Amino acid sequence: MCGICGVFEFATGQTVTLKQLERMNRTMVHRGPDDSGHFLNHGIGMAMRRLSIIDIAGGHQPVGNEDEKIQIICNGEIYNYRELQKVLKERGHRFRTQSDTEVIVHLYEEYGPDCVHHLDGMFSFAIYDSRPYAERRDQAQTVSGRLFLIRDCLGKKPLYYANPGGTLIFGSELKPILQDPRVSREIDYEALYHYLSLLMVPAPFTIFKAIRKLPAGYLLECDANGIRVRRYWNYVDLVDEQYVPEQEAVAEIRRLVFAAVEKRLISEVPLGAFLSGGLDSSLVVAIMSQLKEERVKTFSIGFEGPEAHNELPFARALAKHYHTDHHEFVAKPNIIELLPEIVHFADEPFAISSSIPLYLIAKAARPHVTVVLTGDSGDELFGGYEHYLYERWAEAYRLFPRSTDSVIGGLISLLPVHLDSGAGRLRGRISRFIANARQGSGQRRLGWTSGWQESEKRALFTPDIRLFFKETSTPAFLERRLTNGRDPVGHEMLMDILVWLPDEMLTKMDRMTMASSVEARCPLLDLKLVEFMARIDPKIKIPGWRAFHLKHLLRRTFSDLIPQELLRRPKHGFNVPLDVWFRNAARPFVESVLSSGQVKRRGIFEPTKVSELLENHWSNIVNASNRIYALLVFEIWAQEYLD
Repeated sequence: MCGICGVFEFATGQTVTLKQLERMNRTMVHRGPDDSGHFLNHGIGMAMRRLSIIDIAGGHQPVGNEDEKIQIICNGEIYNYRELQKVLKERGHRFRTQSDTEVIVHLYEEYGPDCVHHLDGMFSFAIYDSRPYAERRDQAQTVSGRLFLIRDCLGKKPLYYANPGGTLIFGSELKPILQDPRVSREIDYEALYHYLSLLMVPAPFTIFKAIRKLPAGYLLECDANGIRVRRYWNYVDLVDEQYVPEQEAVAEIRRLVFAAVEKRLISEVPLGAFLSGGLDSSLVVAIMSQLKEERVKTFSIGFEGPEAHNELPFARALAKHYHTDHHEFVAKPNIIELLPEIVHFADEPFAISSSIPLYLIAKAARPHVTVVLTGDSGDELFGGYEHYLYERWAEAYRLFPRSTDSVIGGLISLLPVHLDSGAGRLRGRISRFIANARQGSGQRRLGWTSGWQESEKRALFTPDIRLFFKETSTPAFLERRLTNGRDPVGHEMLMDILVWLPDEMLTKMDRMTMASSVEARCPLLDLKLVEFMARIDPKIKIPGWRAFHLKHLLRRTFSDLIPQELLRRPKHGFNVPLDVWFRNAARPFVESVLSSGQVKRRGIFEPTKVSELLENHWSNIVNASNRIYALLVFEIWAQEYLD
């Protein structure tokens, strides 16, 4: 696992210097504290930081082919590298190391950029090919020097790039790219607009207009003719309504999940697992315990205080059942001290509050392990989110005439407004359901969450800023990722896999674990498993309307591995008690950071709208904690990255 960065002066004639590369590389020491390396050749420079996991002694990067004309730097792990190495040796390739990265170089010699189709793993890498094009079978040109940037199919490992006039600058994070003074820090207000609803910045945007994310499943090619970006893998192409029967699906899922866990146990350094107490991480630990001879090291975290829903007892029960070497941490985090750290490592505004416990548990686990397996992505693949149930309910509700909305609205208006009563919370949930049930799929997906809706979001910005995105719509942005013919739950799952999975869940996992130099591996996001799950009808994944129908296939397939009291309990996400923190100890901090004077000086949001939001939250009229957190994160980010 590494951090990579580089500069390619493909049309300027300038020379890349070692000083440039070292300045960029220093910003990512946390991603790779064990080693560093660089490659320089006039107009091309590549550098990396290494977290040593496979071939500790010989896996130094960059790695070249036999004649050094092809160079690679890679962030990630290739799980099928041993099989590929064997085939490549049979074809006459000579290896100098036992590293998985060197396999990619020789694979590129065979297949060019299509080598990516042979890789099983998580990765983002840069390959520089200095050979004249005429030496390659697929080209008849004579221009020397091409650079390829390639990111894995699902976006497990990040990759960013900027193009300030004839130069390509890239990196695993924004920080190394921002070291180049040619890269503007002008905000992309369309990205900021989407951030307020999604609580993260979706690809291909970044918060900076001059920098783009290379999306999951894309590759970038750069030479003297310029930059070209194309998609090489698309989840949508896999979705086939000729669905696999349920009985066949159960047998294949079991085989694929066991294989996915087993291949991720490859490591030359200590390895363990994050155990939240939920079904997904419990399943991963259960399979690890069956496959490993030694006890599995497991790590769980919870927050102090009755206001936090901690799943520590459930994690403890699973750990006891499988006799794991269990480590449990109970935190009372100081959000005032933590937020600047988390914002720094996130690089851009990222208001997913579960980053807090993930950051803390990664720091706590690092003295014990370097690699962890996690249960992430089980919800997206197997149907574990409550908003999938809302879709089932909304589908039925739309059969009733629109006059039903008024009748129910009149009835719930009799309930109290304040959220400190059960009736008030019920009123809020029903109101939100009615407001969204008849909307388009993109608006419904946003409506089930607690970010800003379109109308209130536009009103939040100052009139001058509003001009930057007058035609922008976050629901439309989401719906452009959809295909026709899918049922409503299928649409929701598609949006989650194409948008929230790479840009929220995987971004959070990468940044918060790498901040502590920990590599996280997600067996339930194995590519073969993902491709198989695309062929299963959403109505099989979620066969009913109630909470115990979520993750039906996962529960059925692995009922023998998980104790029944854990298998049948309803899903609970990690409840970060933002509401309680903001109303109590952190309130002065929030009021200071988001004071009317500070908001006015920033010049992006209307001070009166921010004050109104805070006042409604303090008065318990709305729970605006997620929206407040989004504003708080943005302002703290702006103070570091803009001021």
